[in-house]
Amino acid sequence: MLRTYIRQISYQMPTRPQSSELPLRAELYNMDQLVRHSEALAKEHNIVIDHRYNTLLTRLEENEKSLLAFHRSMLEVCAESRVTPATEWLIDNFYLIEEQIQIARRHLPHGYSRELPRLVEGASAGLPRVYGIVLEMITHVDAQIDIKSLNDFIAAYQTIVSLKIGELWAIPIMLRLGLIENLKRITNRLTLARKDCELANEWVNRLRAVAEKNPSNLVMVVAEMAKSNLPLSCSFVAEFCQLLSRHSTELNFPRSWLEQMLGEAGLSVEQLIQQETQNQAADQVSVSHSISSLRLLSSMDWKKFVESLSHVEAMLHNDPAEVFIKMDFLTRDSYRHAVEKISRYSKYSETEVAQMTVRLAEERAREMGSDHRFAHVGYYLVDKGYSTLLREAKVNWPWQTVMERIIKHFPLMYYVGGVALITLMCVLVFTHFTVQFLVYGWKLTCLLVLFAICASQLGVAFMNWLSMLLVRPRLLPRMDFSTGITGECRTMVITPTLLTCADGVDQLIETLEIHYLSNKDPHLHFGLLTDYTDAHQEFMPADQLLLDQVRTGIELLNQKYSPEKLDLFFLFQRPRRWNPSEELWMGYERKRGKLNDFNSLLRGGSKGAFSEIVGELNILPSIKYVITLDTDTQLPRDAAWRLVGTMAHPLNCPEFDITHQIVTEGYTILQPRIGVSLPSARRSWFVKIFAGDSGIDPYTQQVSDVYQDIFQEGTFIGKGIYDVDAFQRAVDGRFPENFILSHDLLEACHARSALVSDVEFYEEYPSRYNVDIDRRHRWIRGDWQITQWLLPRVPGPDAQKTSNPLTALSLWKIFDNLRRSLIPIMLMLLLLGILIFIPKNGSYGILLVVLLITLPSLLAIFFSFFQKFTDLSWKLHLREVMKTSGQRLCQIFMTIAFLPYDAFISLDAISKTLWRVWITRKKLLEWKTSGERERSKHQGLLGFYSTMWIAPVTALLVSIFLSTFQLNQLNFALPILCCWMVAPGIAWWISQPIKPQELDLTTKQLGFLRRAARKTWYFFETFVTDQENWLPPDNFQEIPVPTIASRTSPTNMGIALLANVAAKDFGYLSMGGLIQRTHDALGTMHNLPRYRGHFYNWYNTRTLEPLPPNYISSVDSGNLAGHLLTLSSGLREQADAKIFTSQIFMGLQDTVGVLMTLNPNHSDLTCLEAELIQIPTDTSRFYAR
Repeated sequence: MLRTYIRQISYQMPTRPQSSELPLRAELYNMDQLVRHSEALAKEHNIVIDHRYNTLLTRLEENEKSLLAFHRSMLEVCAESRVTPATEWLIDNFYLIEEQIQIARRHLPHGYSRELPRLVEGASAGLPRVYGIVLEMITHVDAQIDIKSLNDFIAAYQTIVSLKIGELWAIPIMLRLGLIENLKRITNRLTLARKDCELANEWVNRLRAVAEKNPSNLVMVVAEMAKSNLPLSCSFVAEFCQLLSRHSTELNFPRSWLEQMLGEAGLSVEQLIQQETQNQAADQVSVSHSISSLRLLSSMDWKKFVESLSHVEAMLHNDPAEVFIKMDFLTRDSYRHAVEKISRYSKYSETEVAQMTVRLAEERAREMGSDHRFAHVGYYLVDKGYSTLLREAKVNWPWQTVMERIIKHFPLMYYVGGVALITLMCVLVFTHFTVQFLVYGWKLTCLLVLFAICASQLGVAFMNWLSMLLVRPRLLPRMDFSTGITGECRTMVITPTLLTCADGVDQLIETLEIHYLSNKDPHLHFGLLTDYTDAHQEFMPADQLLLDQVRTGIELLNQKYSPEKLDLFFLFQRPRRWNPSEELWMGYERKRGKLNDFNSLLRGGSKGAFSEIVGELNILPSIKYVITLDTDTQLPRDAAWRLVGTMAHPLNCPEFDITHQIVTEGYTILQPRIGVSLPSARRSWFVKIFAGDSGIDPYTQQVSDVYQDIFQEGTFIGKGIYDVDAFQRAVDGRFPENFILSHDLLEACHARSALVSDVEFYEEYPSRYNVDIDRRHRWIRGDWQITQWLLPRVPGPDAQKTSNPLTALSLWKIFDNLRRSLIPIMLMLLLLGILIFIPKNGSYGILLVVLLITLPSLLAIFFSFFQKFTDLSWKLHLREVMKTSGQRLCQIFMTIAFLPYDAFISLDAISKTLWRVWITRKKLLEWKTSGERERSKHQGLLGFYSTMWIAPVTALLVSIFLSTFQLNQLNFALPILCCWMVAPGIAWWISQPIKPQELDLTTKQLGFLRRAARKTWYFFETFVTDQENWLPPDNFQEIPVPTIASRTSPTNMGIALLANVAAKDFGYLSMGGLIQRTHDALGTMHNLPRYRGHFYNWYNTRTLEPLPPNYISSVDSGNLAGHLLTLSSGLREQADAKIFTSQIFMGLQDTVGVLMTLNPNHSDLTCLEAELIQIPTDTSRFYAR
């Protein structure tokens, strides 16, 4: 009877639409098969470069949406039913997939893949060739990528066809895209399988419900199933049969029907269940391989991978000068990019261009020797031989590069001509409007001169901005000294400074030690080049004490770090000499004289210039480079070897022009970027508003960057590295005595300097406006003292005039500094001139001056809205723009408010300088250190008004003038006049230290925090015990069973040590307990195994053995170092701390408070808490007894 019913239920197997995107899974190849397959691919591939739209990004977006949808749906399913192992892998590691998608999007900009060759035919037709290669590998290794197989696969391909450099760099991106594509295809299968399983579950539930209520109706349900066109996939069949097997034999009828239907199609239930099991296993393996491969991509050294496979790299290794392989990665990469760029616009391949470069270098090496700069391949790739290589390669540049090439060939004409052109245009516009007010003759001439100087600032600002858009920055080439500076490049880090006080000497010694610890190298030495402070007599009472202190400090450092040789730290102390022009006993020629004497000593000169030398002198003749720092300059980690490596590169080595006696090729001096040190960055509102901004500091990164990018020459500001021999040859005996204050600029003009934009020093920024204005006053004096170097003949030694050897660029640098110092004066004169010469329209002058001040900043604010990084969200971008815009607007306001005083300071500095240079010849070296200025400029509000009197007086006089002659203009000028009137008050306010915000907690909040602190201490009190060797376990687990994680890290150890100090401060631990616990913990730490003094990242707290894998974490080590410094300060405070304090009772209150949260109705605890509250907080009477 049953069989008859089954036969009557007809069913037609549906044609289930399968996904056209099957997982990337084919026949698995061993390594030999992969190599042969790769070679076959290289022979089959036909490519074209058509700059087509990047479809990979669109595909990535689609894959991301699909994966996100799958993840969300599976999270809902997981809460209700079981999932496949592949789905579990995907859910558990989805964070990694999201991270890799973001990395792929960030590293695949829209125009990147357009430059990659595309396949013409095959499954990957229209896609980049390298993407097709990667997909083939993923397919035949089932997404199990490893370094060796990937390397061999790509190398085998390149035995037939060389890949471009861009293709090699694209491999990690393409691998990410391919693996994400594979995961997306697998999730498509898993989604279909999940739907089939849900359908099977739905039908089984219906069958079970009918079987329980009316078994005779099962036939009708089966008939419905037959009519519903079920997808009898392996997923459906396996899930359907598995669910049926859990129920009674009444449901055998649907299974029999299913078996008969499958049998008619030549299938069986067992076959489909087996196939489903195989599919799930295959999906799990593919997903696990893909996830593991994505992890591998983030850990691989792709730089090494690309360099090992690049044919261009292999060719450039044949550099006749044998320099290429010794350079750092960034320099080698810049050479490869140069080859890539030339090949892109010529008919030669990248490998052929590299061969051409090596051939040119070999020809010059045979002529001039392999040690000449012409024999280095870099001379033709990034230096002046570039044009020769372009001619050889027959490069056809596109029209878009015309402007950049014009700038490169005519930099000075472009920059200075651009400034002049913009200034002229502004002057013409100004003339047009001014003559309408009937201003002619000498009045118009005066206003035009004043306006032209002011408008030049607009020209400079515009050209700086335009240059940063048009000219690509180029890093200076560098040798790789990361493993150590070579012996022939031995370097001394020297700090020219003054011995002022005992605290200052201690700070100098400490800073010197920090410089050494952050830049350890056997060929790097450190020294202090010191003078005594200026005095009216040769010897001062404190001199010997300071000398003994600094000598002892240097000797202790040598004994600590170099006890055998004593050649690591040095002291070079000079005596005072009488200076008749300054009428003082002082160090000869200040810093310039110190460096000259020191350089002379390095090259075998007399020791007579120094009254005291500490350190082994035998190594001094071998010093090739000197890094000079200011007293407050911080030398960051690895900065020294980077500077030395840059200086030692053949293309940067200085070449001397015998005719003009200056350096014309290479560089004698390298100047790093200067940043604001973290401790000084938040000292006052003045620092927060102005630090690092070009509007207030004429010697800024922005101007130096423009000079370096356009002219390949920077500006020296006294902190950097110089070649001793070239420096001495360029400046020794050049300048008159007691005449030059701003020697840095002149030295750079004669010796040639460059900006190393990827190395940064840090120094303190003046925290008060009056200190900064004093510094600018000195800078202006120094700039105007060298005005004679704009003339054909310049002052020389012994009051002789010599021919001026400076280049046009050097003359522009000097002139530009003078022009900048005149801007505040000219702005004030322009404003006053218009008020006087155009009495009925004085508002014209006010608007004009405000526009000249604000326009550069307002344009910068406007354009900053559109300069968004691609991987930065608009929300974050706008937040940053608003922050910088607020800072710029504050600068505009301050500049307007301080304009009269700035003009007064500039005028005072210029007039004093001209008087001293041409009349008195006195006080030309007047100077104070930054530390002296900081200590001596603590003024109150009245002091600021006394110093900046010119601003309110100017406001008062202008108000009187307008009230008398131009009353109708007074209201218009009133806002600016008010700013000038209160300018001293503003300067005083922004110079005040920023006080940290104090916590204003309620009693309830404070009680909550103290109870939390007591609970936290309970963890350390309970688990940091002798059983754990006084080391803190990582955690304590309460569920399912109480378990101590007996492992610890450097961070944990540091936190436990600080917890002891905090517990003592809170009153939870006695003084004896603090000492004992700290002693026990440090004793255990002292006995832990370490690597070169560094703690491993994990230890077993009971066996004290490092936990594998053994590695050092810089984060954890840094945390421990900070904790130990804090512990040291905390323990020092205990020496003067009282034993009996009110904190003991407060600690008891915290303990009782915690207990009462557990048992609030305990009467004894309530009474104890009341008694503790009554105890007075003042314990002085206990000590009085």
